Amino acid sequence: MMIASLLLLATASPLPAPDALDPARMGKIRCIRPDTQARTCATMVRYSVHADDRFDAVVTGVVSTEPTIVMEYQTSGQIEDGAVCSTVRPVDFTSGKLTKDGAPLAPAVETSVRQRLMLALQPLAGKKRCYRDRPDGDGLVSDVIIEGQVRAEMNQRAIWVAPEDGWAPGM
Repeated sequence: MMIASLLLLATASPLPAPDALDPARMGKIRCIRPDTQARTCATMVRYSVHADDRFDAVVTGVVSTEPTIVMEYQTSGQIEDGAVCSTVRPVDFTSGKLTKDGAPLAPAVETSVRQRLMLALQPLAGKKRCYRDRPDGDGLVSDVIIEGQVRAEMNQRAIWVAPEDGWAPGM
């Protein structure tokens, strides 16, 4: 009887929740605000996940649409209570590489874009930003949490894509 009870308890135990970055561990790239027809993402994140739930990430995203300007920067963070978290650090953005059609920007254009970007970033500077995914149709919705507060207006659609499938930054 005792063995049957233990077996019942074992089968009733919930399965562990999937790791938030399991797709990244399998080599996939996070695609935020995907356009499935054009195979573009407003932002693409390539994670390198460490065994202790820390990660490094290379983020490539569109920062201007007219003309289309892309920024690539590096950041880091960790998984906390199932959410993917990092601190918004202005240095990540000031050291990021800005390009238009793969070429560096003219110095005056780069200065202007960085100033606008830093101005927009200022309210989040130094704050912890996390996201927690939930299924939504054929993709995910990332619930964004800033300093412990859910910010529904910042939620994003996302999917995970394979590097060989030809997705690129764009809008």
